[in-house]
Amino acid sequence: MKKKYFMQKLKGKDLFTELEIENLKNLIKKRIVSTKNQQKHIREQMRNIGFYGRDDWGIYDLQLSNFEELLINKKIQIKK
Repeated sequence: MKKKYFMQKLKGKDLFTELEIENLKNLIKKRIVSTKNQQKHIREQMRNIGFYGRDDWGIYDLQLSNFEELLINKKIQIKK
């Protein structure tokens, strides 16, 4: 029996402006050194931009290197 593969619909988006990418990078850096309470607010800001690390990419404890990897592998792209 042949398996059928379906593209998972993203909760957020995978195409961002350069400004959104820079904002996300800054939020990731800020989140890393923040308290758990502050991190909740930062994650909310990231979701408002359209980035859902865990839901869309399966990333827990998002680091800047994880985000850069998504860019390098073209899983998320910069709108030109």
